[in-house]
Amino acid sequence: MTYWHGKLKKEINKLSQSYRILESTGDDKRFLNLCRGYKSDRNRIQKEILHKYSDLFAVIQGIRKLSVLGVQNVDLLVYKNEVDFQNCIKRYNAINSLMIKYIDVFDEIICLLENGFPDGAMQRWRTLLEYSIIIIFILEQGEKVAEAYSKNLLNSIVCELHPRTNFAWAKVANCFKEEKQITITKMLDNLYGIDTVTKKWFLPMYKITSQSIHGSSFGVNLSFNDHISIVINDLDTKNANHYTGGIRTVITHTMILLSQTFKIYFDTFPDKGMNIKNLWNELFNEYVKVYKRLLEK
Repeated sequence: MTYWHGKLKKEINKLSQSYRILESTGDDKRFLNLCRGYKSDRNRIQKEILHKYSDLFAVIQGIRKLSVLGVQNVDLLVYKNEVDFQNCIKRYNAINSLMIKYIDVFDEIICLLENGFPDGAMQRWRTLLEYSIIIIFILEQGEKVAEAYSKNLLNSIVCELHPRTNFAWAKVANCFKEEKQITITKMLDNLYGIDTVTKKWFLPMYKITSQSIHGSSFGVNLSFNDHISIVINDLDTKNANHYTGGIRTVITHTMILLSQTFKIYFDTFPDKGMNIKNLWNELFNEYVKVYKRLLEK
């Protein structure tokens, strides 16, 4: 304890002295160099993570790029000849904007992982899960539900964005005809494209991550890293291994979710012989190989 107290005092004095010099002389060089030093420690961690998981992040970006190209291909085909999509055009229109947000959230997850924030990435995974559930539910339930989802925009505004309107559109689905209130977990229960085992896996993780987001006494003591500390441990030197458990957890949950969502997406819309789904499956198999090599040692 004496060692840490001494180290803490040294760091405070260093920062204090450099700032006092700035105040007395107006020369900010020493102060800014010290602050850049703090930033360089974050840069070091990022470089270590990117180096250790370079193959994994690379193949993930390949899958991400193909996913985007697949969505863009559907966009172009709809623009070229909407008649070919007459059986699914309402579903296309309903989730078109949602797919853009879906990719954005996926990018945020990867960015947070690359910079050493797996807990924050897992919180964004919660959003990715909710988006996936909505996308899959609309694709599976059909045009009537998709139309209700699209019209819900105006209903939400009229109701001043009251929470009860969030999933009110889903009551159009046959499985919810008798339900008074729809929740995201009820929608998850009624998806066909996610198997029962995976649902049971996702549900507790969703609840746990929600605790973290809402700042509950349970959530604030939760960490997905291998090394859990009850203090802010900036005085410790961290390396890429510190984040291994969190990276493994987030990537596993994210890629499984991405896989199941795009599988149903590609099954729903024509691609005019591009065979994107087959290529996507091949790339995902390559991801599994790299994952096992790096994270299951």
